[in-house]
Amino acid sequence: MHCEGMGSPTVIFDAGLGDWSTHWTAVQNLLKSDTRVCSYDRAGYGWSDPGPRPRDSQRIVTELHSLLEKAEIAPPYLLVGHSFGGLNMRLFASTFTGEVSGLVLVEASHPESLPYQRDDDGKTPATSQPNQMMVVYPTEPEVLHVPPEAESAINDSLLQTKSRMTSRGEYRALGSSVLELQHAQSFGDLPLTVLSRGKREWPYGSEGDLKEKRWHSQQMEMVKLSSLGHFIVAENSGHHIHLDQPELVAGVVRDMLTEERRESASVLRGMALP
Repeated sequence: MHCEGMGSPTVIFDAGLGDWSTHWTAVQNLLKSDTRVCSYDRAGYGWSDPGPRPRDSQRIVTELHSLLEKAEIAPPYLLVGHSFGGLNMRLFASTFTGEVSGLVLVEASHPESLPYQRDDDGKTPATSQPNQMMVVYPTEPEVLHVPPEAESAINDSLLQTKSRMTSRGEYRALGSSVLELQHAQSFGDLPLTVLSRGKREWPYGSEGDLKEKRWHSQQMEMVKLSSLGHFIVAENSGHHIHLDQPELVAGVVRDMLTEERRESASVLRGMALP
């Protein structure tokens, strides 16, 4: 876990499936003067040792919470999750409700968008054709906005068999991760912002049009998870908004920090009145 800055709440970043902590470098650099910001590699990625199977969201959330405790990083936490990391952060916010002050979902996976199908028993989701899963690893460190001194370490991590195996393990466990989210249907009045891409990702044509429409509809649906939900379209971004427009992601987090601190100060003033 790599933490910078000081202040509360602590911002915690979780990357997408196949991605790692350095994907958050640009956003983290923009926010480290505002509060403490922490990015980490899930077990099996980057500089982290492999973890036990299955690699489902519940295990990942439990491991993250244990890591925060061991590192003596106390709540409250402002959670930021991209793609599959958004699925994890939704479960974290649902599991440790009293420790979370806000949630930012960056092109987060919607349970209904994940590639799984029902097993023969009709009850348990199972990923479809997991052996055909392929994760694309960017090989140019400058794409990740990392300092030159980190390029060698990042290139080494891209070649690690453990990272590829971890991606496969998380993919295989997507069905379980979806089931684990069934009880996380509402966050009440938890501050929530959903960031969705503005650039098209699916090929042009009737099938691509349908997938684009469904994706954006599912993104907007997640705003309903909170009575304080907001929806923002990153017009100049593809799926990796934090790489295409890091200043936008940082701005959303900063606005949430500012509002929370304003409310906390107001409560304290009210308590001080006779």
